[in-house]
Amino acid sequence: MLKIKNSTTKTIYWVLLILSIIIGFVFYGSFLENMSLQFRMLFSGVPFLLFVTGFFGLLWPKIKPEGDEVYIKHALLIGLLFFILFFIHVWIILPTICPDFGNCLGA
Repeated sequence: MLKIKNSTTKTIYWVLLILSIIIGFVFYGSFLENMSLQFRMLFSGVPFLLFVTGFFGLLWPKIKPEGDEVYIKHALLIGLLFFILFFIHVWIILPTICPDFGNCLGA
């Protein structure tokens, strides 16, 4: 039973990862002209959330803490991972979607 559950959850995480990439390409490739800049900026969090969830879910069995002493190392590693993914999203993906953030958000 545990093997089936492990396989199913791994499949779900792969689906989330692939779905995030597909959503990103469809919405920000094909429908780019049909959406307002504000919608694109706000909606960009959806593929990011799906990607981070899938990535973290696939990585979890490899970085899961096993003892009390490793929890601080684990927390620092997870924090660094999310910082890197958020950095990529904010400084690489978002400027590609909208080069001028102030005008995209309506400020």
